[in-house]
Amino acid sequence: MLSMVDQITAQCANSVVSLSTRKETILTLVCMADDSTGPFDLITGLPVHVLITHAVVVLLPLAVVSLILVVTIPRLRQHYLVPAVALTVVGAVSAIIAEQSGEALEARVGSAGQHSEWGEMLPPLAVALALLSGIWLIVARMSSQRGKVLTAVIGGVIVVVGIIAVVITVLAGHSGAEETWSDRIEGSDSAVTEMDADEEMSPVEPDGGTGASESESVLGLETVAANNSEESCWAIIGDNVYDLTDWIDSHPGGSSRILGLCGTDGTSQFQGQHGGSSSAQGTLENYLLGALGDPVP
Repeated sequence: MLSMVDQITAQCANSVVSLSTRKETILTLVCMADDSTGPFDLITGLPVHVLITHAVVVLLPLAVVSLILVVTIPRLRQHYLVPAVALTVVGAVSAIIAEQSGEALEARVGSAGQHSEWGEMLPPLAVALALLSGIWLIVARMSSQRGKVLTAVIGGVIVVVGIIAVVITVLAGHSGAEETWSDRIEGSDSAVTEMDADEEMSPVEPDGGTGASESESVLGLETVAANNSEESCWAIIGDNVYDLTDWIDSHPGGSSRILGLCGTDGTSQFQGQHGGSSSAQGTLENYLLGALGDPVP
């Protein structure tokens, strides 16, 4: 049975290049150019989203700070007003690309939960901020009394919208980093706990004869419990049994999440992380061994 990585590399001219550390793969670079689903999906085999988010978390807060300074300190406007507005426009474009590329990445690895929700809120705010700054650029040059009033009002709105945009940027960035790295940082402790729990289980021992016992010949709790290691990682999800061995080093959320499922019923963990995600379910089906009660393949 081909793993997902095997299926992808079958479409490419190059092979998978993996850089591994002890019991955990840090990065897997795969030639997936032919598998790209659009301009916001991949660039040189890497997700566009993980690259563009760095631009958003730097440019957008910097643009907001610049706008607030030129709004509140009139003497800065002559030299810094146009650059501040231009920076805001670039930040808005970056936020839009980040949102679109995030959707493309979700189609590959499943929903990112709270990170996705914050990310979807940011582009409208960034675009609104860019439009407001453009209008303010025009009215700030009006010398009439009406122009001065509009400059003050729109400037106040820019400050409020800018602060909200920065808060959303921080929340989106933090939730994304937490989704990606928290399990890897805490993985050593959790992996030890999970392996200790696995050791307390009683997997079926070989019967010593030439044939297997009846319980070992079908997919069930005992056969799954016997495959509870990195070398052979089976798990029950729903009513089916999956061999996740090849997915351990490829899982975007870190190998510790998959290692914690080895030899167990991982239905609740999978539903809690990927419930409702057709992409995650589709990826899982690549590792199907069979339904509970089916003969061991």
